[in-house]
Amino acid sequence: MKYSALIVAAGKNAGIGKSYEKALASFNESKSVLAQTISIFLSDEQCSQIVIVTNPADMSRIVQSSDSGKIMYVKGGNSRQESVLIGLMGILEDVVLIHDGVRPWIKQHYINNLLKEMDTEMACVLALKPTGSVRFVEEGYLLPELTHENTVVTQTPQAYNTAFIINCYKTAIRENIAYLDDAEVVSAVSDVKIKVVTGDLRNSRFILKEN
Repeated sequence: MKYSALIVAAGKNAGIGKSYEKALASFNESKSVLAQTISIFLSDEQCSQIVIVTNPADMSRIVQSSDSGKIMYVKGGNSRQESVLIGLMGILEDVVLIHDGVRPWIKQHYINNLLKEMDTEMACVLALKPTGSVRFVEEGYLLPELTHENTVVTQTPQAYNTAFIINCYKTAIRENIAYLDDAEVVSAVSDVKIKVVTGDLRNSRFILKEN
């Protein structure tokens, strides 16, 4: 299945904390975190296009030039939701995988699992069972523990029918519904069920050490 990848690395206003600095940080023999992140999509023949939503001042230096012709840079918005919608406007394929620019360790196996489900689904996410207890807090006190049987922690990439997710984001912005997770946006504005595919504990966000 052919797909487009949408990589969100549009600065701290599009996420939490130092997401932009993380994306630009050098590691792994001076390769940036973002360059490592997109390497799996560059090497995947199923991926026909990579749209990177980022700060225009750094578009030319974030990722080394590639002969693949896959990469397209788009200026980010004032929030993650705005940035994602702007990026979605440039997507060419009917299926898009939305991925955080600071998750550099995604493996091909998990991309393939998502795409397999997209043969019949409109939305599909990677997710893991929580490793510790999950509790509600009310007025500073813990409430009874949730069962792990019906709780997950979502990851990226998340796969969507492109026309569907564009409509969801347009609705969320129009109705002033703000979330930092694509699946939360879908759940807030539609009745479409989101398929869950088991993720990978190693597919975590890059941690930038403070000086």
